Amino acid sequence: MSDRLKQYDLIIDRRQEYLYARVKADSIDSQTAARYLQEIAGNCSELKPRRVILERDIPVMLPDAELFFTTAEFIDMMRNVHVAFVNPHKPIHREMEFAITIATNRGAAFTLHADIASAENGYLKKPAPDRPLS
Repeated sequence: MSDRLKQYDLIIDRRQEYLYARVKADSIDSQTAARYLQEIAGNCSELKPRRVILERDIPVMLPDAELFFTTAEFIDMMRNVHVAFVNPHKPIHREMEFAITIATNRGAAFTLHADIASAENGYLKKPAPDRPLS
């Protein structure tokens, strides 16, 4: 895919205790969300981290129905990986909480944080899973 068609910027960085991913976009649709989530999941398949911190620098959310199905797909992609979402955009906090609720109700180990520091401080203090989550 050409960069000019790509509607987001994605940075992935292998850190000592987790895989860090930062996605930045001005808007979002279900196809764009699916693409960046698949890129992150592909890196997880290759690198096998037990933890991911995903900084989502997108000021808007998908409509509820699309959010539900996109979240369900990401859960399947991220089996056995703890994902800490970082949302710096307060206006969409409730929608992000909804996505996390969808995920946790389906057995995913997803959490929500306002910034990287809180994700690292709370999320990384928990022991890494030594067995599959599901």
